Amino acid sequence: MTLRWSDYFLTSQFSAFWSKRLSEDGADVCLITGIGFDPRCRTALDQLLAVGRLEQISVLGFRFRTALDLLEPARELNQYGEANLQAILGTGVRNLGVGEIQLQDENRFTAGGPNAVRYVASQIEALRTFRHVVVDISGMPRSVFYPTISYLCNRADQGIVKNLHIVVSQSAEIDTAIQLSEFGSADFIHTFRLTRKEKLVWLPVIGSRERDRIVKIHNQIKDDCIEICPILPFPAKPLRKPDDVLIENSEVLFQELAITPTNILLCDEANPFDIYRKIVGLHDYYTGKLSALVGGVTTVISPLSSKLLSLGALFAAIERKLPVSYVEAGLYNLAPAAMDVFRGVQIAPVEIWLTGEPYNGAE
Repeated sequence: MTLRWSDYFLTSQFSAFWSKRLSEDGADVCLITGIGFDPRCRTALDQLLAVGRLEQISVLGFRFRTALDLLEPARELNQYGEANLQAILGTGVRNLGVGEIQLQDENRFTAGGPNAVRYVASQIEALRTFRHVVVDISGMPRSVFYPTISYLCNRADQGIVKNLHIVVSQSAEIDTAIQLSEFGSADFIHTFRLTRKEKLVWLPVIGSRERDRIVKIHNQIKDDCIEICPILPFPAKPLRKPDDVLIENSEVLFQELAITPTNILLCDEANPFDIYRKIVGLHDYYTGKLSALVGGVTTVISPLSSKLLSLGALFAAIERKLPVSYVEAGLYNLAPAAMDVFRGVQIAPVEIWLTGEPYNGAE
């Protein structure tokens, strides 16, 4: 089995890594970040500014808009988002632009992915001038960062983007303080659509309390679904997390969907390349074993868990051109005292060097 990322670069020493990179002659970086209410959208930029010179760092921003922005919870969150935007612009970094990304169209269907890709494509001539392009997914929904990273990875393969990096500032405490609601319909993410009728092996990457989204996605694909292999985080923090996730979703998994316990797959929550390898291996196994019996077979991924696990699933989808079915939240709510949680959590961004010098044999 040939893997594009059989060798990979991953580190949690974000500041030390970029201190070394930005000390090189001619080094500069453009950070693409989603600017919303989540304070993690500023973490990577703050740490880049701490180790590099102001003139080396530029920002390209997404400012997200939804059909529910006039509702009170969204209005409050937009105030936090505006504060984050002004804080980023107030750093004095070069601002390539802040695109208004509509996450839904007039019919409330998901539209953030194609809108984000069009905006990045409009800036591609500017991006090609940078030695490093970094996509900070900490404040981006999956329906946006999946097609955005796929587009930039493709441009890197064409030599347009020199070095493509991904950064995520992950925090279980902050994730717990953010509550998702107003779920739409299940749909395939832009550029990861099911293009022909095939039998499906479904790999939902499960997080806490995901019954509604699991059911929506299953209803979308159930006519052609021949196998379901849920993926749980393990090892994870806290250590009981996979047990808790399994207990919270046990009714939908074991009673409604009749999952066989031996079909459950465990993947390292801290290393996206673990789930990447396992999804690619599982896809190759099922297509090899079942295609002769039932015809065309492919694997459908549903990233309903942490950002790092979702990233690994994305890498597998890029590698094997897999469809990705997802249900986007239309509204985010903050738990009581959430801002106190935000201020009290120390976050260490994770750096992933996805394409470029390490893979080209460059020093």
